[in-house]
Amino acid sequence: MAAAAVLAFEWLMRPSSIGAGYAAWSGYRGPSDPDKIQIKHRKNGESASHPLEYLDDNGVTVLLYQDAEEVLKQTPRYGTSIVCKKNGQLFGDGTFLAHEVREMGDKLGIEGFSLDKCRHGGMTELEEMGLTEGQGRVLSKHKTAKAYRGYAKETDKRVLEATKKRMRAGWGKAVEEQSGNAISETAEDVFQKSAIAKSDGRG
Repeated sequence: MAAAAVLAFEWLMRPSSIGAGYAAWSGYRGPSDPDKIQIKHRKNGESASHPLEYLDDNGVTVLLYQDAEEVLKQTPRYGTSIVCKKNGQLFGDGTFLAHEVREMGDKLGIEGFSLDKCRHGGMTELEEMGLTEGQGRVLSKHKTAKAYRGYAKETDKRVLEATKKRMRAGWGKAVEEQSGNAISETAEDVFQKSAIAKSDGRG
């Protein structure tokens, strides 16, 4: 069940896609893409290839989803799908998996825990990290901007970051205007003194 939560939060999968087997073990660091996880979104038919690592400027491998991969490493491989029943059968595209996850959350004392909230939390994180709408849609695979925007939750962090960006821009403009005014005043002062000097025969 932890793997289901990871798929929903990190790779923004809908519960129905997870339960229906749209995240297969063969797509996780498979032979053709050993540095990616390949998933599919059942609702719109979109496929997604998420990089799991990259090489930094020093040639060192940087893991992008280290915590999530630790969860996957501990997930039993009961079947071809990352998330399935102990007999290898799928949960299906209904609400059975979501119900199981909610029950697990209740047992762990996590009130209101659900796969939908995991996915919505992941979508909100895209916004809070300052991704553009285009960058967010590359990850979420929403086909339309309207569909994507519907998941962007208004959080205190988003409001604060928006305010900080707005005020920084305002401060920058004010400093620029003050600087420009100072330069204009200096130029005008020089011009006036030059004119006075010329009229006195000193120029």
